[in-house]
Amino acid sequence: MKIGVLGSGQLGQMMCLEAIPLGHDFYCYSPDLNSPSEKLGAKATIASYDSIQQLESFLQTIDVLSFEFENIPKPTLEFLKNQKLVAIFPPPQALIIAQDRFLEKNHFRKLGFETAEFFHLTKATSKFEISIPFPWIIKTLRFGYDGKGQVKVNHQSEYESFLQSAFLKDESEYLIEEVIPFQKEISILLTRFQNGDIVCYGAVENEHKNHILDLSIFPARIPVGLNLEAIEMASKLAESLHYVGTMGVEFFLKNNQLYLNEFAPRPHNTGHFTQDCQSFSQFYLHVQAITGNTPPTDVRPKPTLMKNILGNSFEESLEIASELQKDDRYRLHLYAKEEAKPGRKMGHLNFKGSLEEVNPLFHDL
Repeated sequence: MKIGVLGSGQLGQMMCLEAIPLGHDFYCYSPDLNSPSEKLGAKATIASYDSIQQLESFLQTIDVLSFEFENIPKPTLEFLKNQKLVAIFPPPQALIIAQDRFLEKNHFRKLGFETAEFFHLTKATSKFEISIPFPWIIKTLRFGYDGKGQVKVNHQSEYESFLQSAFLKDESEYLIEEVIPFQKEISILLTRFQNGDIVCYGAVENEHKNHILDLSIFPARIPVGLNLEAIEMASKLAESLHYVGTMGVEFFLKNNQLYLNEFAPRPHNTGHFTQDCQSFSQFYLHVQAITGNTPPTDVRPKPTLMKNILGNSFEESLEIASELQKDDRYRLHLYAKEEAKPGRKMGHLNFKGSLEEVNPLFHDL
């Protein structure tokens, strides 16, 4: 089967690594030259996400379309919703909801899920009184990730300062969210198949540095009941979206209550541990789902850690990773990106084992 993916970064690269050995041809579409996906054998179309004409030509070369990147322009997603050339998994509407924080939070609330309190901030609504207690996080409504496009506001005077430059463009929109003092952040990785079956690994515990994921611990150190509740919520979300493929769902845990934070309509950074969990990877399951296969009969991952490797001190991180790999429980995954930059995800290192067993050098990456 000919699989096409919008986006050509490391997630597409890792999909490609699973797809080609299964006998599929892999095609990527993005504006990026020498992308991680292209370097791993994907047939690349270099074009803008806004170009409907070039996208239409791309669709004519493939059998099924998926995504490794949700920040596709909304007009392009609307075109994809109405095209009849190929099957698309997940449905474009899932991306439309995921990339708009207000739509996303409202969708969660309609499903009966607990979330942070929120307020849709526009030029018109900026005159309204907001009942959410400080501190707040103010986020751009669309296209923010890894802490980009957001600011913490601690009191009214900081909010008034923010408003002075917030609407230089009248169409600017934001979401104000209460800050939840959470005990842990966890995520659920699941894959929903075309027949409606769902495969889920269970909860992953996540730690961040400077708003970027640093460490994922599987399984999460939470009570069994909360683990099952998070799986149930994530599954309900996937079914509500008529989702097909792998998705990541993030939760905050406060006072043993789950608050749904956001979801990613694609394989997720917190699921990279699955590449070495001695079961099936999230990318393998995604490829199997979008190509019409049924789920494996036995998915029982073992304890695994994942540490992100950023562009900060990249050469030093590679030296540490090289030393750690003398123990064959460690496995390095690099993304073949052109340039190491601070904050850029350059790769990750997985460890087959628990947090108590890991070499202290692991934390220095």
